[in-house]
Formats: sequence, C-alpha cells, structure tokens
Amino acid sequence: MTEAYYNLLYDVLRSYDRCTPSKIYRLRKDQVFVFGTDAKGSQRYGAAGLAAKEFGAEVGVTDGPTGDSYAMPTMGCSLDVLGNAILRFEQYARSNRGKTFLVTPIGCGHARFKAEEVAPFFRGCIALGNIMLPEEFISFFRKECIDKLHLKGNCNDAEDTDIYLLYDESVHPVLKYLETYNIPFSKEGGFSLVDESDNVIAEAELGIESEKIVFAPFDKNSEKAFVSAGYSILSVEEYLTSKTQD
Repeated sequence: MTEAYYNLLYDVLRSYDRCTPSKIYRLRKDQVFVFGTDAKGSQRYGAAGLAAKEFGAEVGVTDGPTGDSYAMPTMGCSLDVLGNAILRFEQYARSNRGKTFLVTPIGCGHARFKAEEVAPFFRGCIALGNIMLPEEFISFFRKECIDKLHLKGNCNDAEDTDIYLLYDESVHPVLKYLETYNIPFSKEGGFSLVDESDNVIAEAELGIESEKIVFAPFDKNSEKAFVSAGYSILSVEEYLTSKTQD
C-alpha cells in the first residue's frame, strides 16, 4: 500500500469516533452485537454467551445474523476461515446501512488470536459509518500508520484522545470540562449502577460519581433506578450552565 493511502488512513483514524464500548449490556434500536463463536456455535462463553443470553443469538449459528447479533466462527477455526467470515460480514453491513454493528474484539479471547492478526481483515470496515470497531483494532491501525509513515510521534499521542472514542459525541463538552478541572469519570466508557449482588440495574452514557450526576440514561428503567439511588439526570447544557453560575 502507498504512502498516500497511509496518510489518508491516519487522518481518518485521528478523528475516528466509533469505537465499540468496552462493556455492552443493552443494545439501542437497530444496533447489532457482533461476536465470535466456536465451530459448533455453542454460545456458552464470553461474548458468545452474552449474545445468547441478552441479544437473541441462537445455539448452532456460527456465521451470519442471529437475533440482534451477528456471529463469526473463531474458536477452533483457522485465521483464513475467520478472515473470509469477516469479508462476508463487511458485505452484509454494506447492504444493511440502517443498522449499526458493534464489533467486539473478535477472536482475541478464547480463540486466542492476536489483535494484529484479526484487525487487518476489518480494514474495509473503517470507513463504514454503520460499523463500530473495538479500540484494540483501531490501535493496531494507528500503530501501523505511524510505522509506515515513519512518524516521530508515538501512539501515546493518539491514546490521549481515546477516551472520547468511548463516549457519544453529545457528551464530549462535559468530558472536556471534567478533564480541565480534574474531575474523575470512567475512562472505559459508559456509567453503570449495580445492586448489592453486583448486578447492573441502570446504565447511562456518562456519569459523575462525585457529583451524583448522570447523562443520557439508556432507558426508562435506568432513569428510575438512578433517581431512586439519589442521582440527578441532567442534559449537557444544564450541567455546563450550572458550572458557569458557580
């Protein structure tokens, strides 16, 4: 690939804002959970288990759409088999632009592939607006560009902005405020409320634990749970306006 290609790719990656959240508990409308499964489609462990339990993935499906999910063969399969499945997935996503596909670190768990082995197969997905890729894969592409372009900088420069990739763009103004004033918030994306048994009972796009404030709860049940636990639900504008009045 040419230097011009890597320059273009690096520019795209610097503003890439579609990283898959590190923790996924529920799907929004028209979202699809993309996971890796074993050769039998047993859907028992890791992302496959979550897909079966929460997102309608059927046992026995190893390749293609199932419920609100999309399966790819990983554990017990060769890298070539996985690569071909990824190419089929890319074509499926291109044909279903009305859906948003949340790709997990396919093959990098129980299947024991490395991110640098799997990520190249997703190269054609980077520019697709309806595909979210995991940070592990995006980091691989960034490092590849830095190496190919012989840039003096290092990946830490890119990692400084990775936090923003984990949050919806609507809350980025709050993130900037929190960083400016050193107010702690989750560096993994999202905000969850758990009960005494450590079960997730509410989720929001962003939360500030020290101030008992959350932004954009995922659903009505989450709203009720946060309010019951003493949290205030604010919009970005309400929060920033309140800070200018302090």
